[in-house]
Amino acid sequence: MMSVACTLDPMRAANRVAGEPVFEWRILTLDGEPVRLTCGLPIAADARFGETEADDVLIIIAGFDSEIHAQKDAVGRIQKSASSYKAVGGVEAGSWLMARAGLLNGFSATTHWEDLEDFAEKFLKIEVVRDRYVIDGRFFTTGGASPTFDLMLHLIRSRKGELFAMQVSSVFIYDEFHTPGDAQSSVPLGRLDFSEPVVAAAIKIMESRLDEPASIEQIARSVKMSVRGLEMLFGRTLHTTPGKFYRHLRLQASRRMITDTRLSIQQIAVRTGFGSSSAFSRAYKMHFGENPTYMRT
Repeated sequence: MMSVACTLDPMRAANRVAGEPVFEWRILTLDGEPVRLTCGLPIAADARFGETEADDVLIIIAGFDSEIHAQKDAVGRIQKSASSYKAVGGVEAGSWLMARAGLLNGFSATTHWEDLEDFAEKFLKIEVVRDRYVIDGRFFTTGGASPTFDLMLHLIRSRKGELFAMQVSSVFIYDEFHTPGDAQSSVPLGRLDFSEPVVAAAIKIMESRLDEPASIEQIARSVKMSVRGLEMLFGRTLHTTPGKFYRHLRLQASRRMITDTRLSIQQIAVRTGFGSSSAFSRAYKMHFGENPTYMRT
C-alpha cells in the first residue's frame, strides 16, 4: 500500500499545488480486475495492462510473491510494451519483473534491500546497487516506498522546478534527507547519523558483513574507537552491547529469509555468518524461543 501511495499521491499533490492537471495516470492490472494489496485493501483498475495505448511513463509496482502473480504472459506483455514508453520504472519488486523481461540487462538497478543479494545472483547482466533509487537511461528502479516518494519528487522537480517540488513536499510535511545514491539500510539510521554518527557507522559495517561477521575489535578500529568506548556508546544509545546488537541483526535477517524466501536452513546459516546449520538453529532457538524449521511448518 505504501509503495502505491508513494507513487500516486505526490502526483495528486502536484496537481493540487499547481491548481491544474500536471500529471494524469491510469491504474492497470494484469487482468483488468481490482487487485487486493497485502494489507487487504482493494485497488480498482482502469484497464487491463497491454490493452491500452502506451503513454509517457510506465511504472510497475509489485511486492510479495510477484513471481506467482506475474507469470510468463505478464512478463511477455511488459517486454512487448516497454518500447512504447519514454521511460519504464520498477517500484520495489517491480524491478524483478523488469529484470525477468530482460529490460535491465546492461543497466544499473536496485530493489528492496531484503532481496538485493538474490536479485544480483539471479540477474548477472544487471549492475545491482544498494542505492535508494537508480535512474539509468530510460529505466528507473526503487528500493521501496520511501525511496519511491523521493523519486517522484525528483520527477516533479525535473518537470516543474525546485520551488514547486518543495511546495509538494510541504504538503506531506516531508523533508528530503536522502540522496538517490544513499545505501538502503535494514536499520533506519536517520536520527543516529546525526546524534551518534559513530554508532551509525558501526551498524553500517555490521550490515555489510552479515555473512562474514567482523569482530567487535575490527569494527571499533574502523570507527576509530576503543572497544570499551564503542560499548559505552551502544549502551547509552541502544541499551545493549555491540556484540548483542550484531547477533540480533544477523538473526533478524535470518528470520526474514525463513519467512520470505525458499532458501534452505543451511543457505540461511551461511548468509548470516553461522558456521553450521546446527549452530544457527541453536542461536535462533535461543533468540526467538523456537526452531527455525517451525516457522515453515
